[in-house]
Amino acid sequence: MQVGSPVPADDLDIASMDTSPSARLFSLDLPSRVKRYMEQHSRSKDYTVLHAYIDGLHLDNDAPQNIVSLDVFKQNVTRKNSSDFRNLVNKAVTEKDWENVITHDVFWTELPADPLSHFDFDSSRQLQRSWTSTFACREVVERLEEHVRNQIKAPHLHARYCSIIQSSGMGKSCLLDEFSKLHFVIPVNLRASTSGYPPPDVAVRDFLTPFNNRYEDEHWQETSYSRASHFLFSLFIHTKDVVVRFGAEEKKDCVKRFREFMSKGQRFGHVGYNRWKFYNDVVTRAKMDFDDKAITTPDRQKLQDAFEELRECICIQEPSRKSTTVDVFIMFDEAHSLTTLWPNCGGLSNFTELQRALTIFSWSSLFTFFLSTTGKISQSMPPAYQTPRQPRAFIELGFDQLMTDRRIPDRYPTLEAVTSLECISHMGRPLWGTMYDHGDISVHNKILLFAIQKLLGSNEGVARSEAQEYAILSQRLALDINSAAYVSVPSTSIREKTLDQIANHMQVCVEIGEENENIRGIAASEPILSEAASIIMRNTDFQWLNTLRTIVPAFSVNVGDRGELLVAAFLTQARDMAISLKPSLPPPECCSHFLVKDLFKSLFFEKTFKSMFQSIPSICLSTSKKLRFKKVAAVAHMHFNHFIKAQEQKVTSHQYLLGFIARGAAVLGANGQPGFDAVLPYLFETTNLDISKLGFIIIRVENDGNNSEPDADMFLKMDPFTCGLLDKLDVDGCFRIPIIRIVFSLRGEGAVVTPMRYSTPSEGASLDNFDERGEPRFVAYDFWCSGIGPDLLQPVGNAHAQWAGLLKPGGPWRSFYDSSPAPDELRSQFPMGSCEESHWKRWLRVVKEREI
Repeated sequence: MQVGSPVPADDLDIASMDTSPSARLFSLDLPSRVKRYMEQHSRSKDYTVLHAYIDGLHLDNDAPQNIVSLDVFKQNVTRKNSSDFRNLVNKAVTEKDWENVITHDVFWTELPADPLSHFDFDSSRQLQRSWTSTFACREVVERLEEHVRNQIKAPHLHARYCSIIQSSGMGKSCLLDEFSKLHFVIPVNLRASTSGYPPPDVAVRDFLTPFNNRYEDEHWQETSYSRASHFLFSLFIHTKDVVVRFGAEEKKDCVKRFREFMSKGQRFGHVGYNRWKFYNDVVTRAKMDFDDKAITTPDRQKLQDAFEELRECICIQEPSRKSTTVDVFIMFDEAHSLTTLWPNCGGLSNFTELQRALTIFSWSSLFTFFLSTTGKISQSMPPAYQTPRQPRAFIELGFDQLMTDRRIPDRYPTLEAVTSLECISHMGRPLWGTMYDHGDISVHNKILLFAIQKLLGSNEGVARSEAQEYAILSQRLALDINSAAYVSVPSTSIREKTLDQIANHMQVCVEIGEENENIRGIAASEPILSEAASIIMRNTDFQWLNTLRTIVPAFSVNVGDRGELLVAAFLTQARDMAISLKPSLPPPECCSHFLVKDLFKSLFFEKTFKSMFQSIPSICLSTSKKLRFKKVAAVAHMHFNHFIKAQEQKVTSHQYLLGFIARGAAVLGANGQPGFDAVLPYLFETTNLDISKLGFIIIRVENDGNNSEPDADMFLKMDPFTCGLLDKLDVDGCFRIPIIRIVFSLRGEGAVVTPMRYSTPSEGASLDNFDERGEPRFVAYDFWCSGIGPDLLQPVGNAHAQWAGLLKPGGPWRSFYDSSPAPDELRSQFPMGSCEESHWKRWLRVVKEREI
C-alpha cells in the first residue's frame, strides 16, 4: 500500500495497523479508512484506530519518540477528561486538521493517577506553561540587540557569532524566544537528553555529533566540516521553502509565522510535528548530499547563494542588504553538545568545524548564537583558527526580574512575608518564580526539592562528590563571591572546577575576560538555593569540619585574614540548629525567621549562654533601661540563611541592612573594612520591616595569640558611628535600639566568653561620637569570646584543634564590573554587593544614599 492511499472499509484490520510496516504513514491527512471510521465512532470512547494510526505515523526511527502503549493511552484518555479529548477529535473530523490531536499529550506521556507523586511531570507542565507568560525583562532583549550590533561592527572578527553563557534557569532560551518575536530566528536545540525544555532536535543533534563517542574515522575534521556545510545548505533551502508557503507580504509577518510554525505543538520531551518534520527533511537532504567517503562540501558560492535566496524571501520589501544589518539568526541551544574534543587533534571538535563553516558568511546578514551553561564553548576555538579578536560572550541576563512588580517592603512588609515561598522563589533567577506562578500547590510543594536537585546537579538528595559539597558550602558561606580574597589565582584545575560549578551547580557567570578567558562564577545571593543547601545540611550527615578540610585545599579556598570564614561557618551552623528546634512549617513553606536568643543558645554551650543572658549593657544611654541581655535577645528577630561578601565598605551601613535581613543574608565586611568583619541585622520588638527598629550584631575576628585577654580597644574600634554602620544624621542623634558586639579571639587561651565592663563609657565608645551631654549615642552588649576550645562553641564541639588548623591568611578583592558592557545587569546578579542601586532596585524599594 502506498503512503496515504485509500483502503476499502472492509479491509480495516486494527491488529495489522498496530504492527504492519505499511502503517508508517507520514501525511497529516488521515487515510480515508481512518477518517470514515472516526466519523462513525467519534462519539464513542473507543479510540483504538486513532491510536493505531498515530503509532504508525511515528514508527520511523527518526521520530522524536514512540508513543505510549494502547493500554496507557486508554488510561490517559480517562484521566485527561475524555469528553474534552472527544471534542478535540470531533473538531479535527470537521475541520480536517488533525495536528492538535496527533500532538496531544495523551499519546506521549503516561499521565499520573496521583499528580503529587510525579514531580518531573508536574514541573514539566508548569515550565511549558511559563513560556506563554510575558517576558519579564525587555531591556535584556535590547541589550542583546546592542551586543549583536557591536559584534558585527568590530574589526578582525572571526565570524558573525557569539556565545550566550549562563547557568541553568537564568533565561537563555526564553531570551532567544523573545528575541525571535522581533527577528527571524532559526532555532536548533542540541540537548543531549529529552528531559529538558525546550526539547531537542534529535535528527540535527545526531547528524552534527557523529564523533562525540567514537573516533575510528581518520578524517574527523574534514568529515565534520562537510557535515556542517551540508547541514547549513539544506537548512537554508528548506527554510526558504517554508517561508515561501507563508505567502507573507512583510518581513514581520515572516518572523511571526515562522516562530509559530516551529513552536506549534511543542511539549516537554518532544518537539511539535512541524518542527520534527522540518528538521527530518533538512537532515534527509543533507545526508543525500553528504558522502562520508568522498567527503565533499558545497561550493562556497553555492552556500552563499542559498542563504541569499532565503534572505530575499524574508526581506520582501528590502531587496538590498547593508553590511551592518542582520536579517537571519541561527540559534544553537545546548551548544556544548558539540564541544567534545577529538584526541590528538589540537583542540578540534564538531563545534570548531561548525564555526569554521560559518566563516563563509562573515560578510552576509547572518548571525549565529551558541547557548550554553558552560563557558567551554567560549574557549573551544583552537589557536590555528583564532584571529586578533574573538567574539565576546553575552552573560548579562540579570537577576530578580520577577521582583520588579513585588518589591520589598511594598509587597512583603514583614519577616513572615519575606520568608514565604512566594517571596524567596521570586528572588534570583526567573526559574523558581515561573514555576511558582504557573504551578499549583503540588508544584509549590516540590520547588525546594527541585532547587536541591539543581544545586547538586543530581536527583540524589545526598551530597556525594567534592563538587557538590563545594556547591553547598558556596551557597551558605560566600566561598567564591570574593574569589580573589578566598581563592588564589586560578590554575587550569580551578578554572575547570569553576566551569563545572556554572554548568552543573547553579553558580552565576559574572566575568569572561579578554579573548573569553578567565571565566569567573559566584554563588550569588539566592535565598531558595541557600535554603536548599540548609535542608541538605540538616537532613543528611553533613560534616562541616571534614568538608571544609577537603574543600579548602581542593578549591584553593582561603578562610580569610583572621579566620572570618570559620566564624561565618559557626554562625551558619548555629542558625540551622536554631531552625531545627522550631516547629515544622506547613507545606510548601520552607524558610523561617528566629530569635537572637535561639541563635545564641545554639552557638554557645548552655553554661556560657546562660551566663551571657544575665549581662547588662556594656554601653548605655542615661535614658535607657539596663535590661538583661536575655530580655533583649528574646524580642530580637533574625532571618539569614547565607552570608554574602560586601564589595564596598559603606554597603554595610544602617540604611542598607534592612535589605540584607529581607533577603535572608548576613554580610561579611568588605576588604579593609574598619572595625568589624561581619554584621547580622535583626528587628527589635517587631517583625515588621521597619528601619527604625533595626538593630545588629557586630562581629570582629582576631587570629593573633597576643590578643587572648579582653581588649577594650577592639570595641572602641567597633563604635558603630566610627566604623560607618551608623550616622548621627540618620538616627536623630542617638541610636536607641540595642546592638550586640562580639570579638572572637580564635587563638585566645582558654574557652570562655567575658561580658565587657568599662570603667568609663569612653573605653568602649569613641569620645568623638558622644552627644552634647558627654554621653555615648548607642546601647551595646559587648562580649569577648576567647578561643574555640571545648565546651564553648557548639558547632566546634571538641574538635577545636582541627578547626584551628584551618586558620590561614587571605588576599585582595578585585572588581570586575567596569569590564562589562552591561554593569547594571551584572550587579543585579550580585544582590547587595555594594551601594550601587542596580544591586537592589528590582527587588527592594531603594533607600537613597543620604546627600552630604
